[in-house]
Amino acid sequence: MLPVMSVLARKSNKVQSETNTQPRLALLRDLFFSPKSAFESYFQTEELGGKDLWIAHLQLFILAPIFKFFGNCIQILIFKATTIDEETRLTFTQGMVSLFLFYLVFYLLIRLIDSFRIYHMTRDRSVAWDAPPPHVFLISFLPFSSTAIFWILPNPIPLFLLVIGFFYSLHLAYFYLTSQKDWSSFDFLFFLLKVLLFFLVLVSIPLLIYNVLRTVLF
Repeated sequence: MLPVMSVLARKSNKVQSETNTQPRLALLRDLFFSPKSAFESYFQTEELGGKDLWIAHLQLFILAPIFKFFGNCIQILIFKATTIDEETRLTFTQGMVSLFLFYLVFYLLIRLIDSFRIYHMTRDRSVAWDAPPPHVFLISFLPFSSTAIFWILPNPIPLFLLVIGFFYSLHLAYFYLTSQKDWSSFDFLFFLLKVLLFFLVLVSIPLLIYNVLRTVLF
């Protein structure tokens, strides 16, 4: 009985994974061609959730080291590039790990920004709280994660497209918050400044502790 139940559970998980793949692809496509539909489909249906956004981002930035590997192969085997400069030798695996870590850390920062967006404003605790919609920035920055496919191209083309992806993703967040949640341009700019201040404080705390310990101990 238990083996049968185990098989059924695996089949159920497989079917659920396959059925969620199409909405994730549709969400990514709509972010480029119909951003309003993308946000509406996420917030007004129950097909996707935070876990699906994590999987979508993960599937995208896993492509970064893969395409980087193919890009290195093209440069070494086809264009016979053996060095990036006079001292650094180009290898097949160069930049793969660092690219994956870059996208992963950036995802964690965006997730932190989304949490900060929800809780940064003061509210009256005696009144029922209508929480802001979650995952706005996680949705908006899916195009940024999709820039992972461009690392097959020679530098500095991927860096240029990375910058474009960043500003386009930022524009998507601005579009949703200003058109659907009545944010003004000033509100959005002020929020970005608060995010910058928030990260400066986060960085300054360990630096302050380190300097205090170094002064006391040494």
